[in-house]
Amino acid sequence: MDTQLASRSPEAIGAVKPFSPDDYLLSTLQRAVANNQDICLTNARLGRLIVLSSRGEYFTDSPDLAALLCLNPDDCPVRILGKGDHHIPPSCTVGRNIDELLWQAAFHASAGRLMQGCNQDDVIQLDYWPNLTRLPHTPNSFRILALLSKHPTSVFFAARLLKVPASEVFQIYSAAKAAGLSRTINRKVEEPRLEPHRNQSLLSSLLKKIARL
Repeated sequence: MDTQLASRSPEAIGAVKPFSPDDYLLSTLQRAVANNQDICLTNARLGRLIVLSSRGEYFTDSPDLAALLCLNPDDCPVRILGKGDHHIPPSCTVGRNIDELLWQAAFHASAGRLMQGCNQDDVIQLDYWPNLTRLPHTPNSFRILALLSKHPTSVFFAARLLKVPASEVFQIYSAAKAAGLSRTINRKVEEPRLEPHRNQSLLSSLLKKIARL
């Protein structure tokens, strides 16, 4: 499938539907980071993810972080953490950089698709290298990143030049953009304003009070 995708015309590749961060936990993480919120996400099957935007770190005890990150936000309610609610359970991993979490969230959600708001004719400049030893990546990730760091290149042309599946470039571009490692230099990208998360436990309490009236 990847090889077929790489050999198609630009028009055919452009027809591949982009993915929306809103369908995955990526949007939840982006909102928390944009508003410097500390949150906890819990799924009964896939465990817990603690995101401390105030410290730039995340912690998790999930047995399958990739699957957790691919959940719809409705399947993983948000709990906002207060200043005195930052206890990290012993079962959680050592804190890691939030940029790495955003990379993983976009990488897994992408599955070879461009993230909504990204275009195949975007000319990309890679400003910072990800630590690929700790992050999921594609077989040609190093070559793609090396090209984008040395020579700003369009998404589609990078695939043609390197003779790699376009789906790989889509996935790497999406992950790098979500992690804040790259920028688009041929057009001005208007970043959407991300609303802060509301305290769902408080809303639930208020709704229960209203229901008793």
